[in-house]
Amino acid sequence: MRGSSLFGTSSQDSSLLEDWIARQSSICIAAMVRAISATHLVRRRAPFAQIVVPAPGSVLASPVIADWDPEPDYFFHWVRDSAIVMRTAAELMEDANTELERQYWDRHFRDFVRFSLTLSRLDGAQFYRQCRYRQATSHAARRFLRHDAEICALVGDKVLGEPRFNPDGTIDILRWSRPQYDGPALRALTCLRYLRAGGPLSHEISLLLRQDLGFTLHHAGRACIGPWEEAGQRLHHYYVALVQLGALVHRRIWAGDSSREWRRAEERLRADLDQHWSEPSQVYSATRPPAAESADDLVDAATLLAVLDADLPDGPHSVQDPRVHATQAAIERLFMRELPINHDRSVGAAPALGRWRSDRYFNGGAWYVTTLAAAALYYRRARCAWQDRRAHVEQGDRFMERVRALTPDDGSLAEQVDRVTGTPTSARHLTWSYAAFISTARLRALADG
Repeated sequence: MRGSSLFGTSSQDSSLLEDWIARQSSICIAAMVRAISATHLVRRRAPFAQIVVPAPGSVLASPVIADWDPEPDYFFHWVRDSAIVMRTAAELMEDANTELERQYWDRHFRDFVRFSLTLSRLDGAQFYRQCRYRQATSHAARRFLRHDAEICALVGDKVLGEPRFNPDGTIDILRWSRPQYDGPALRALTCLRYLRAGGPLSHEISLLLRQDLGFTLHHAGRACIGPWEEAGQRLHHYYVALVQLGALVHRRIWAGDSSREWRRAEERLRADLDQHWSEPSQVYSATRPPAAESADDLVDAATLLAVLDADLPDGPHSVQDPRVHATQAAIERLFMRELPINHDRSVGAAPALGRWRSDRYFNGGAWYVTTLAAAALYYRRARCAWQDRRAHVEQGDRFMERVRALTPDDGSLAEQVDRVTGTPTSARHLTWSYAAFISTARLRALADG
């Protein structure tokens, strides 16, 4: 039919979107690279007498230097963010057109593994004895420091439960929400993704996998701080449990076997995850115990990220799960109503997605990573759908069009955009946003191929 493409949209519109995605992907790759092993940058936190120079293998959550003025200070190596970014690096390695390009991404990945192992060996008591950070911190800034006992207790699994580190490989001395048990699981998933991309099983990767999978096994299903690092939310989080399950499942697929201990951990996590289902609201609740009773207050876009990051091959909590579909639909409806930037969208256009209903961080705007996650899930469904494949790709494209509408002309991606004006806010140049775009564009190409 004239003027229509394979997926039922205008061929001209589809071509324009594809051209933009290609240009934006190039911008995102360049921006992501600037945050990996950014050894040329120097971060001075004068109130804490810190001079931080990123080490090879570190991944900055954002290379922008800010002091909550009003932009947040994201000049840290977050375990979660870095794992997601390096998973994208593994995908780029797999898709490399030349051996030189493949070696480039492989070198970055090996540096990341080496740096991650260095972090896991940190000793808080030794750090405390050698680094007189409290005496060097200005009097006014000391209220932001962690308790000495908390620092001194950091060794072994307690270090692995840290959400972030300074990118020079030292302990973060600032107060933050801790502990978190999803980081090692995500890093294990990333290492397994690297191996599936043809990366060699080096001694260092073996060590990191053994460490992170062992940690995940022993902390499976335990309460901790959630993916958004909200203070006081030491709960059972759907996101954490699902990426832990993903790590165990992909480990079993890769290793080809599983002992009783590993099988029981999988079974326990599946049982825990099933408890998140709210039969009255017909959605997966983001936390246990649930934060509220209504579906609008139960859901959180972190659920979409969980399904995406865990990447279960099938069954409950995978992209094929009808309950995941129902939860995603509820999240989309919620933000259609809650975010003013979605109120004037044209008929059929996809909404930009925030995190949860009562989010007030930088006024609770729309996030690039959550909106891209919605697109990515539709593209993944298209790859495994026996029916409605075209409809899934079209819906994914609607979310990509929404991202396009919210992206500045220079292609820069912040953490979020203002809920009313759509202007970038919070952290500029969020590395996670760039990685999410690259991976989503890749899923679109695979669904469209």
